[in-house]
Amino acid sequence: MFKSVLVMEKSQTLNRTPELDLIVAAQQGDIAAFKELYQTYRDKVYNLIFYLLGQTMLAEDVLQIVFIKAYQALPSFRFQGRFISWLYRIAINECHDQQKRLAAYVPLETILGTGEELDLNLAPDKVHAQGQRQEIIQAALSQLSTNLREVVILKYLEGLSYEEIALVLDCSIGTVASRLNRALTQLEKNLLPLKRFLLER
Repeated sequence: MFKSVLVMEKSQTLNRTPELDLIVAAQQGDIAAFKELYQTYRDKVYNLIFYLLGQTMLAEDVLQIVFIKAYQALPSFRFQGRFISWLYRIAINECHDQQKRLAAYVPLETILGTGEELDLNLAPDKVHAQGQRQEIIQAALSQLSTNLREVVILKYLEGLSYEEIALVLDCSIGTVASRLNRALTQLEKNLLPLKRFLLER
């Protein structure tokens, strides 16, 4: 009874949105509401996991773990930030755990895709050039530390603001800015071979 009153008070004091109603319902044990939240955010969370771990099958397994943990921790969600940011934080923590279990660095797949996604309508020399370009970008991204890769992915792939990234990573906005600056500086250095390669085309 007390829990129901608290949930009702939350929904009355916050701006009512369809997402808010779903979260409140899910917190009360509505499985259908949680499934709808899953359908809404599954792809975004999967993308983050995939670009951090770089393995399709592992990313799919981790996705399921993340949403199981999110369901279990849902009562702790206090509506102090965006729900997706809360999910991202769970996902990043789980990715860290997975990397520790693997006890080895897992290469990041290039944001621009894999060789399987090459345009087959291109002339053979263009296909080769595109493949080389992707390999250089993948190598450059894989050289970033986990901390730096996270801010790049959250900022440029997921489109989060500095404030949202700080919330997800549980750090200050200044730390986000510093990491992003270091990541971009390192990426620029790592991508020098690509610049030379493009100039030669």
